[in-house]
Amino acid sequence: MRKKTIGIVGPGDHFKKKIYPILDNSHFFEIKGILRKRNKKIANIKNFNESQFFKDKFDFIYISSPNLTHEKYIIKSLNSGAHVICEKPFLIRKKNLKKIVELARKKKKLIFEAFMFMYHPAYQFVESLLKDKKNNNLKYVVSNFRYPSLKKNNNRYKKKEGNGFLNDAGAYLVALEANLFEKIKQKNTLFFTQQIKKNISLRGNMYITSNKFNRFYFWGEGQNYTNNLEIFFDKKTIYIDKFYSKLNNDKIVIKIFENNKIKKKLIKNVNQFKNMFKMIEKNYNKKLFQEEQRKKIYKQVKLLTKLNN
Repeated sequence: MRKKTIGIVGPGDHFKKKIYPILDNSHFFEIKGILRKRNKKIANIKNFNESQFFKDKFDFIYISSPNLTHEKYIIKSLNSGAHVICEKPFLIRKKNLKKIVELARKKKKLIFEAFMFMYHPAYQFVESLLKDKKNNNLKYVVSNFRYPSLKKNNNRYKKKEGNGFLNDAGAYLVALEANLFEKIKQKNTLFFTQQIKKNISLRGNMYITSNKFNRFYFWGEGQNYTNNLEIFFDKKTIYIDKFYSKLNNDKIVIKIFENNKIKKKLIKNVNQFKNMFKMIEKNYNKKLFQEEQRKKIYKQVKLLTKLNN
């Protein structure tokens, strides 16, 4: 079987550390070109300027460029006839989202936002937990993605690129809400946010309340490192550490507090990046999968836009 060609837009450190090793060893993908400003090569992959890059017929394009450039490159990629995999956030504002979704539908192409935590067994455990009718007495949810301040030259502090800690750490919490909890039928939903900003959004929180249950989300820098999810039912609490970001040697333990006892469930840690690409390989050409991803992106971008206003 011929490998699917993939072009890379703007590979940074995250791409080199997490994505390149998977694509480089893939039986499915073959990296055939890179669009980047600086003329530095990765292995023996050809560098392109922008006009050349989008004339080349890639099967897929992976977008790893600054946030504010995503919209332009997504549209160019779709118009070139490629499926699109874009690092989060797909877009930081919904202004042209409908146009992009309709273009993907017209071209019969996949648009995919790379939230790899959704392809780990820990996330799948939570999905099954919420679908279980025995757990219909959900009370509230607390989730955090917070970490200490970073070096001031870190790209998360670059306002001109559309970065910031809402669009970085907060985007994970947005994806969690949009994919797991927003779809639970609710009435009288109220949405509150607080943010501390200095050029870019540094840290903040979201509080979402309804007649069903409440959600408390905390994100940003300048805080103790915390990366977790806690779900409170009427008579049971589930706690998962390292829910979003995981190292290969991490042990993923789910703590279950029930009947005055603590049970521990060990979840197999896998490479969630590999799992994500396997999902894409298996389903990218299926109409139902493509439509599911468009709806996911629409919900996530809509909520992130609300926070960015």
